[in-house]
Amino acid sequence: MSGLSPVQPTATRPVAPVHRVRWRTVAEPDLPPPATALRGAKVLVLGGTPPLARAVTEALRAAGADARTAEEGIWPVPAEVPDGLLDLGHAEPFVPGEHHGYRRALLRSVTALRACYPHWRRERDARRLFYVAVTYLGGSMGYDTPDDPSALQPLGGIWAGLAKTVHREIPNCNIRVVDTDLAGLADLPRRITRELYRWGPFEIGHRAGRRRTLQAVREEAGPPQLSLGADDLVLLSGGGRGIGWRLARTLAARHGCAVVVTGRAPLPGPDDPARTLDDERFTAYERSLWAQRRQGRPLTAVRAAIAAARRERELVRHLDEARAEGLRVSYAVCDVTDPDQTTALVARYGTALTAVVHNAGVDTPARLPKKTDEDFLRTVATKVDGFVNLFSAVRGLPLKFFCNVGSLTGRLGGMVGQLDYAAANDGLARLGLWARTQVAFPVMTLCWPTWDRLGMVANFEATLRYMAALDVTEGIDLWTRELTAGSRGEVTYIGPLGRALGPQQSRGYRVSADLPGHRELLSAVFHLGEPVTHVPHAEQTALIVLDRAHAPVLTDVLVGEEAALPVSLLLENAVRGAAWVQPEDYAPLTLRSVRDIHVNLADLRLRHGRIALYRSVTAGYTEGAWTADVRYRTSDGDRPAAHLRLVYAHEAHAAGDAHVTGPHTGRPAGDGPGGSSGERLEGDGGGRPYDGPALRWPGLVLRTARWRTGPRGACEAEVRETPAGDLWVLPSWPVNALPLTALENILRRTAAHSPGPVLTVRHIDVQEGIPTPDGGAALLLRGSPHTGRWTVSGADGDRRALRLSGVSYRGDL
Repeated sequence: MSGLSPVQPTATRPVAPVHRVRWRTVAEPDLPPPATALRGAKVLVLGGTPPLARAVTEALRAAGADARTAEEGIWPVPAEVPDGLLDLGHAEPFVPGEHHGYRRALLRSVTALRACYPHWRRERDARRLFYVAVTYLGGSMGYDTPDDPSALQPLGGIWAGLAKTVHREIPNCNIRVVDTDLAGLADLPRRITRELYRWGPFEIGHRAGRRRTLQAVREEAGPPQLSLGADDLVLLSGGGRGIGWRLARTLAARHGCAVVVTGRAPLPGPDDPARTLDDERFTAYERSLWAQRRQGRPLTAVRAAIAAARRERELVRHLDEARAEGLRVSYAVCDVTDPDQTTALVARYGTALTAVVHNAGVDTPARLPKKTDEDFLRTVATKVDGFVNLFSAVRGLPLKFFCNVGSLTGRLGGMVGQLDYAAANDGLARLGLWARTQVAFPVMTLCWPTWDRLGMVANFEATLRYMAALDVTEGIDLWTRELTAGSRGEVTYIGPLGRALGPQQSRGYRVSADLPGHRELLSAVFHLGEPVTHVPHAEQTALIVLDRAHAPVLTDVLVGEEAALPVSLLLENAVRGAAWVQPEDYAPLTLRSVRDIHVNLADLRLRHGRIALYRSVTAGYTEGAWTADVRYRTSDGDRPAAHLRLVYAHEAHAAGDAHVTGPHTGRPAGDGPGGSSGERLEGDGGGRPYDGPALRWPGLVLRTARWRTGPRGACEAEVRETPAGDLWVLPSWPVNALPLTALENILRRTAAHSPGPVLTVRHIDVQEGIPTPDGGAALLLRGSPHTGRWTVSGADGDRRALRLSGVSYRGDL
């Protein structure tokens, strides 16, 4: 797909269009009694109130778990750690200004995760471990109008953001956020026992006896509802640098507003190096700071001093440039995490203040073991306490809008090193949802992707592994449109996801048709299956289950009169599945060949209308090429069903690869003479005697080609690819990376010549790319069952082609 799944890489262009989406609650199926996997599982219960923690622990024990509360301590052997953390979070009523109890609860959660971290990081089992957080946002994750606003605790968003990022640092930790309200705690223990070991969507709410989850719905911004002009004064927390500054000067230049940006530190004095030194001398000043290391100054202190000097220099330049252009942008000292400073700043402007943008934020990426409690709390407090203080100070004013600057790290989960930043941003977004019911003026939270080389990005190139960046000019235009539209609630801007999409996150949300590139994302997730073991960048095992009731394509191949999984669909699954094991640097790859294919056709037969296979992928660099070995075994034993090898090239080099030519002639393999001369239909048999299970292709789903046979047995046919939607009976179906209809017709033609119980293919080489597998696309098939050489190419002369060699059926695997 175009940048949305591991199958195809994100475009190398650093920016991409974004979709504007809202999140809506949708129904999820009810769950049966507790899963058997809960029996014997070691579960540590954290947080909540003591009575609630005891009730949940007792319910878990009744379901067979070895559950303990934090007060009871962990298991006797020091090296033992729990299989899961059940975090009841902060279950106290929300009172702005008296809300700081969340800090102790959050540090308790962080401490527990930090203790499990080294043990859980080594885990290969993809099903055992979990971190489940409970939030109290009304059973709808804060998105629907609450029945009782007093029963909400909007700070639960902190735990939701934390939970959705844990898998980035502990890849095999399963995630669930269970949402309820403070008035519905009696049934919470029973609900929790049913949620555990039923992984899938990250967020599940319980309201009025129904389970709900979230789904993205595309929605354009409304028309302008308000105007900004010279009479407006906009207060922008932070805002001296990055995207905040770009918005500040845009508002001042485009609308004539007065804008106040804030920061913690006073402006540098007239003799400060940030003001007095030109670029060359400032570089020398930085070198002098580095030299202080030799005098014993700690490295962290030196780095902090240099970073502060650069921030001050950038702020001074911005203000000087704005003043020179006649823009009304000023600076005020205010730490918005301090309620007294915030109240005093707002009082200074009084009713002249007409809008607020809460932009202040801190992001210091580091893995959890290297992140201090102070760093964690500072990041969360800047967003969360900053909002509470600002909102409390202005809620009585007739503002035009209050805008929070959020991030997709909160909505979808953050990157490696961003547990605290994700917690801060999701906490901010849920506070914004709560606040919209408290005042008459619009309260919005805009959740942005990474901006193109602007903002708090420590490693911009690394962020592109997660998602394409947002063009700055486009982003500022979208931002001002939201402000003048008076948008309310949470608005998310999302672009194509990158190659770092992991198995946990891929299943965390419904693949909505309103997400960019959703078909390819759906296809990648569909073929993922259920992960059983996972070692990032090295190997993965998954259980693949397909059911004839949802897949008419499973009736299109018969082995011994029994329906079987088509080999082409097996290859599709292998290509999609192998793409979940990426190189550590997520280098863009292009499939160059599929080699050494062996398939035991009898093991592809359906049992009771379904097929279940374990797929294992082992990948790494071999002689400079990324290679993935894919093996399938039956689910009811350890019998090998198929194996093959995929070989990839780095995209930068793929275009220059020489194409594969056929033997003797120098022509592309399979392009022998014949074509339309001497035409006759297939069915000539012509192979060795065969008394094994009959192989038949009814052609009811995958269209049947009509072959023309020429001199020396060369065959040619034109076939139109079957639309992907005809293969499945699903509300939304996967698309194909391979031309399944074309491949099945080659296998059918080969079997007519010499059938056998085991299919082998020496090579499927890719020239210039895979021929279009779109439904209705005409593809040209050429080759010979005698030589086992074939080509699949576009009928319109497109240079993309598959070249098959060594296609045959034999007697054993």
